[in-house]
Amino acid sequence: MSAGEDLSTGLGFLVDAAKKYFASHYQNPPFHVNDAIDKSLNWSPSLYFKVNDHLTVICEASESPYPIIFSMRRLDVLKLQIPISIYCVCPEEAYLENQAEAKRLMNDGYGLLTVDNTGTVQKRSTCIPLLQQITEQEFSGEIKSLPRKLRTRLAEAFERYQHNAPSGSTDITEVMEGLVVKAAQEAARKKWISNADAKAALANVLKAMQQAPQFQNSAAAIGAAQAYISMYRNTTHHFPKNRTQAAVKYRDCRHSFLEGVKKVVFVRESFKNLGLSGNL
Repeated sequence: MSAGEDLSTGLGFLVDAAKKYFASHYQNPPFHVNDAIDKSLNWSPSLYFKVNDHLTVICEASESPYPIIFSMRRLDVLKLQIPISIYCVCPEEAYLENQAEAKRLMNDGYGLLTVDNTGTVQKRSTCIPLLQQITEQEFSGEIKSLPRKLRTRLAEAFERYQHNAPSGSTDITEVMEGLVVKAAQEAARKKWISNADAKAALANVLKAMQQAPQFQNSAAAIGAAQAYISMYRNTTHHFPKNRTQAAVKYRDCRHSFLEGVKKVVFVRESFKNLGLSGNL
């Protein structure tokens, strides 16, 4: 048996293991083996399937944790403008011996499955579609000016985002709500607004702040919080009707998450400048 045949046999073993794994997790969807996803992509991955009409999962079998095809086709995948999650499936030994490559794979937003000699699969890293990817560096740079309590809370939202982007995006609105509620409680103690206003529904809390003279210099921040919460609070509940709508929703998740973090920084600084804690 030639070296090429040996490699082919090894990759087939990995593909079969991945199929069993995904079949058990996604109710046995139709699998495509070595088939092209799209004519413009010029890539026939080892395995791909559709979770639903809106999400495609690619799985590439490889003897190393970071297949070179991932780097070669990343931009082409993004140009398709459809939600695609991408996994590498490699031998467990390769993962253990190439930790640096595995870490680079995960940092670049790809998922990783490893397969041991018995065919047992272990998910080392999950992934969300490339359209939604936000790097750790980008996120950390946005929150560096915030106090520890807020950074920790936003880190929780980011962790959720990395597993379920719509859920993580919605979580940012809860952080914003927390900032507003805390500011309202502090304002009530200062007699800027009434206790009843501070305990009212969020829309009424924001309205009370807008009407209080002491919040005049924070009018823009209050308006930003109000608009953001109204626009993104229920993004997870809008089910897309087709792949085009799904792609828009997935891109919006990325935008809403990053925009939400920026808005949290803006609102927090504004409240802080008024003499409030600007915290949760």
